[in-house]
Amino acid sequence: MKHALSPRQVHLDFHTSPLMEGIGSQFSHENFQEALKFGHLTSITVFAKCHHGMCYYPTKIGAMHPHLDFDLLGEMLDAAHEIGVKAPIYITAGWSALDAEQHPEWRARRKDGSYSVVNIDPNAAPDNPRPECSWADLCLNDGSYAEHIYALTREICDRYARIDGLFYDIVFNYHACWCDECRAGMRAMGLDSEKDGDARLYYVRKHQDFTRKCGEILHEKHPDASIYFNSGGADQYQPEFHGASTHFELEDLPTAWGGYNKMPPRARYFANTGKDYLGMTGKFHLDWGEIGGFKLPEALRYEAAAMMAYGARCSIGDHLHPSGRMEPETYRNIGYAYEYAEQIEPYCFNGKPAARLGLYLSGDARSDDGATNMLLEAQRDFGIVYENSFEPFDTVIFPDCAVPDEEGVKALQAFLARGGRVLFTGRSLVKEGAFQVDAGLEYVGGPLHKRDFLRVNDELGENVVRAPMLCYFGAEQVRADGAQVLATALEPYFDRTYAHYNGHRNASYNPADSGRPAAAQYGNILYLAHPLCRMYRDFGAVYHKRVFLNALNRLDPHPVLETELPSAGRATVIRQPEQHRYCVHLLYGIPSRRGAAEVIEDLPALFDVPVTVRVPETIRSVRLEPEGTALPFTCRDGAVSFRVPRLQCHAVAVLEE
Repeated sequence: MKHALSPRQVHLDFHTSPLMEGIGSQFSHENFQEALKFGHLTSITVFAKCHHGMCYYPTKIGAMHPHLDFDLLGEMLDAAHEIGVKAPIYITAGWSALDAEQHPEWRARRKDGSYSVVNIDPNAAPDNPRPECSWADLCLNDGSYAEHIYALTREICDRYARIDGLFYDIVFNYHACWCDECRAGMRAMGLDSEKDGDARLYYVRKHQDFTRKCGEILHEKHPDASIYFNSGGADQYQPEFHGASTHFELEDLPTAWGGYNKMPPRARYFANTGKDYLGMTGKFHLDWGEIGGFKLPEALRYEAAAMMAYGARCSIGDHLHPSGRMEPETYRNIGYAYEYAEQIEPYCFNGKPAARLGLYLSGDARSDDGATNMLLEAQRDFGIVYENSFEPFDTVIFPDCAVPDEEGVKALQAFLARGGRVLFTGRSLVKEGAFQVDAGLEYVGGPLHKRDFLRVNDELGENVVRAPMLCYFGAEQVRADGAQVLATALEPYFDRTYAHYNGHRNASYNPADSGRPAAAQYGNILYLAHPLCRMYRDFGAVYHKRVFLNALNRLDPHPVLETELPSAGRATVIRQPEQHRYCVHLLYGIPSRRGAAEVIEDLPALFDVPVTVRVPETIRSVRLEPEGTALPFTCRDGAVSFRVPRLQCHAVAVLEE
């Protein structure tokens, strides 16, 4: 059964030292409920146990905070439920300072026997400054500590008559554990703990057991409750951990973890799973635990609209004051974002991405990020190829090092046979020294130099310099065998060493070199020999992006969605089949690097923005929502064209069939 997520949530942290007194002394239903109403919330995740190991209800399994004298968790649940707001319960799993101190045998260990820790110096004196976000990892491999979490889960499930859901934190925080229990468990399973692969296999299997058992305990008494396992539970590169969660929470704080381009491709991936998903940001200027930090309400509104444009429900992180009093300013800011979010909800969910351009994840985040950055900045809407399913797409990109398995190659061959188009870069589609598809090229080998130069021909030359341009990673060596060469790679005089160096950075290209193919097209297949995706992610050269986009436009000149926005603009389109309509979302915000964070301060308006949408259905009307303003439009050869008169932060155009 699909679990329907609430659209407007807050994730309320409460990691509170046992040294602090007066815990919850100013909590009241009135203050709590007033904040939820200010914030336009439909759900708030409240806390049972925090990273300090403190519980916030009377417990026989854990340790209640020594300066709490009532059931704070129960009061929050009652206060939220009284006004119709859901309240899933947070349980820390992988970090618990008190448990790590009292039960060192529960701690995770590295292969060398040392404890697995985050930002902890084991030799630090008590008065030494402690780094931010510093905790000891605990082992969740279905052993004695996991039994403690199971018991805590049973206690919570027995204590409260209504549980909307459970949220377990810090579940997949490392890749293997070599504690005594894990080593013994590996031996019992016939695995060799000295082999990293065996240790990883044991970790995966036992974490799957842990998540399954937690779900069984919860659903025995609360069959309709949600459950989610955080810290890797919504990692597109670890699908082995996706099965136990009823939904996904994409923890993408753009001011701290990857910026504003991180969430859209993850949302596109999880849109394929059949489960609801939400985007998670923070009310903080920076990151979790930044008590007293505030993000501008304009930034929160942009972030909420951006999540929803990609089909994600919204969650904004907060941290409760030890007194238990909710901060009104925080919920005024959140309410500014969520008031708008509430208006656009009908045009965001229960739809399917309409893009016919697919991205095949390589497994290398740098390459995948570089590809998505270029597509987002060009407003080229895209989906993610999921489980080797190419059917939704006309064109598919393989970035830098994407190598399908045997089943993937069969699916790709079928895709090409029906007229599908492929753009691939670098070492993608190379296995055992040969290309996995016939691209009219012979694969010769890896790059000759760390850096080289790219010279494009007319076919890829639009808005690109014609002089040889530096590439920060060398091109793969290929030989044309029927493919049309569109660009060449030129070698430098030499790589930079102590024996051979030139100037501050690199030697120039050698004019005696006639060049090797750097871009070539063979029918519906176009190859770029440089790892342009990773190169753009790491260095951000606009000309490299333009070469990539020129190649894409050559293959796919008529995308589903076209618009003319600056590079900070974002555009995506979904189809809501039950409502018989398409919803085109346009976003414009300009994140600026300010010290340690990307900050959105200003939301300048754009005017008279042209949009073209290519769909097979007959469109009968176009209007802006939530304003309800009708827009004039034209239809020609399946292309619906119109102009958005004003775009500030976000606009949604609804195309009725």
